[in-house]
Amino acid sequence: MEEQMNDTIVHFLRMKWEDFDYLESMIGPKIQRMDKNMRKAITPRERQLITLRYLATGESYKSLQYLFRVSKSSISKIVPEVCDCLIAALQDYLKLPSTKQEWLKISRKFQEKWNFPHAIGAIDGKHVHIRAPRQSGSEYFNYKKFHSIVLLALVDADYNFLYVNVGGQGGISDGGIFKNSRLHEMLENKRLDIPEPEILRAPYNIQVPYFILGDKAFAFTNYCIRPYGGPENRLGPIQRNFNYFQSRARMVVENSLGILANRFQVIKGPIQLAPEVAQKMVLTTVYLHNFLRKRFSRTSYMQTSSTTGRSTNGDYRREAPLE
Repeated sequence: MEEQMNDTIVHFLRMKWEDFDYLESMIGPKIQRMDKNMRKAITPRERQLITLRYLATGESYKSLQYLFRVSKSSISKIVPEVCDCLIAALQDYLKLPSTKQEWLKISRKFQEKWNFPHAIGAIDGKHVHIRAPRQSGSEYFNYKKFHSIVLLALVDADYNFLYVNVGGQGGISDGGIFKNSRLHEMLENKRLDIPEPEILRAPYNIQVPYFILGDKAFAFTNYCIRPYGGPENRLGPIQRNFNYFQSRARMVVENSLGILANRFQVIKGPIQLAPEVAQKMVLTTVYLHNFLRKRFSRTSYMQTSSTTGRSTNGDYRREAPLE
């Protein structure tokens, strides 16, 4: 068991033992079970390890039952239960800024790392491959020709998730998922305390709003800016230059989703579970990503080179709480 723990924690998640123990101290009492007359209960540490192994590797429950000598039926109950406890315990690691000063801090990071002013986040969606739900028709069938749920994410300049919406049907576009989210509602109603438009620099006198960066799937609004459309060879030099820097700054969300999928390979799918269970697994990985990015595991979870910004290179939807 000790060898299995080292393999999972260090090799797959690159999680330091301090963080593993900290998670166990938070959720251990909630997943503790009493011993029975005929057999001992599965310990909290084993339950946590089984769940982390599943999220890190995407192995089937059947494969895990031979590795941990725990029945498939027990694992099918353990993993969702532990995920619920992790989500509840890590609430403080995923939330939107609540003050103008916090938004301005994110904007300064985009300016410093990505050379793009007034950006307060980058938004994009990722299709998570799932098993075709029963009697779902084409609702979850996406343009990439497989069934999926959508992970819509807003990310800051330092690869941390600020907000996620998980569980949108794969047949709906990223822009459609966004329009049906609470984030869109709060942006429309100006409830996020985003700073007022300001002049970029003297001697210019045009006040420029603070905005999130999106690709062509998102509508152009006063809080979301997207690249210029049309063939590249028909754009002027100013438009092409803008598209380059906008796409370069937006790369942070694409990289974050890629890092998430590489560290938690359950996201690569296909997840052989119902959509409402699959979205719980995906949401847990997002909370764990932010947790590991902000604690002892920060340097081992992500290589230093991957965090430098000076590179040229439906029905079961769940959202992280908006606070």
